[in-house]
Amino acid sequence: MKREWRRYLCRGIDLIGRTVRGIWYRSVYLSWITFGRQVSFAGRITCPGVSGTISIGDRVQLGPDISLAVADGGSLSIGSDCSINRGTIVSSRQSVRIGDGTRIGDACSIKDSDHRLVDGVPIRVSGFAASPVIIGRNVWVGRLVTILPGVTIGDDAVIGAHSLVNSDIPARCVAFGVPARVQRMLS
Repeated sequence: MKREWRRYLCRGIDLIGRTVRGIWYRSVYLSWITFGRQVSFAGRITCPGVSGTISIGDRVQLGPDISLAVADGGSLSIGSDCSINRGTIVSSRQSVRIGDGTRIGDACSIKDSDHRLVDGVPIRVSGFAASPVIIGRNVWVGRLVTILPGVTIGDDAVIGAHSLVNSDIPARCVAFGVPARVQRMLS
């Protein structure tokens, strides 16, 4: 990585709960996040509670007000030529992988974990259950889509706006609804 690239990455990005404005804090982020070439930021990106790893490929466009969160030991990988639009939340306690060329719409939620429900135990202390999320290459995820833990979306799939994806979606299909169901296969 070139030094001027590192400076550009820091401008206006909230890395660990504080905004870094034009100052190069190499030790703050280089141990847990890697950026490819020509990554563009359209606004402030927050990375709350980062203690896992985040990898962002080449030519990725990250919209304003998105949140990339990884827990201890978690990993988030965003392939090359992807875009993630305004207000989207991507959260990983175990593993979230987004393939090359994928487009994610506004205000989506992609999480690989959820609270455990244990009888007689308050939810705040019950812990989490995690299962990897895999989004294939060249997937188009519409606006306001929620992708739940343990889901795999195949390559070249289209997920319609306002859908809830709670089970695997095969490659080369159009799926939408609550819950998302395959509506047709693409040729």
